[in-house]
Amino acid sequence: MSTVLPVPLVQALQPVTVLVAAPWLSGVIAKVESRLQGRRGPRVLQPYYDLAKLFRKESLAPAGANWFFLAAPVVAMTCYLTVPLLIPVLTSFGLPLGYMGDIIGGGFLLALASFSVAVAALESGGPYAQLGASRAKTFGAITEPVVLFVVFTVALVTGTDLPYAQAATVRSSADQIIRPAHLLASAALSWSSSTRPAASLSRPTPAPTSSG
Repeated sequence: MSTVLPVPLVQALQPVTVLVAAPWLSGVIAKVESRLQGRRGPRVLQPYYDLAKLFRKESLAPAGANWFFLAAPVVAMTCYLTVPLLIPVLTSFGLPLGYMGDIIGGGFLLALASFSVAVAALESGGPYAQLGASRAKTFGAITEPVVLFVVFTVALVTGTDLPYAQAATVRSSADQIIRPAHLLASAALSWSSSTRPAASLSRPTPAPTSSG
């Protein structure tokens, strides 16, 4: 006897799944990169330990920063958790909110999150934070065109830019999965996902802070 979950529950579980699994995926990527570079690398579960340590710290804001510095993480997290409502995560069945926006709209949400974090870094007034924001946007300018290439390639093949409709087209036959366009797009997406800015070699001097 099979158990069918209610559609609203499945819809709500999609962003929860992404929220819980994202640190694990980040740890896997960091581990694979370390192995490819001949290093031992961090533990796969290290991002969870880092998050637990950060949540135990008090909230601090640089002196002179305005309200947007504190609001930017909330805006970014909201954008990140809205995207799973638009794409297949737990099921390829067309959920009600899945047709609220297409894959281009999801890209705009991710761009808004990145922009919010970059502006918050500028608001901090710290030179290292501004340098980090500049580096992140530079890497974004390199990887985002690759993501757009993948999106438009799949959209041209399937004839739609709705994620659930694209998934249904790819599942329709094995020929759709092994098409050269899909294989090249998957390779490009994997490359862009694994490309991240290198960590700074110098440790910045903390800026004057005030409790927030």
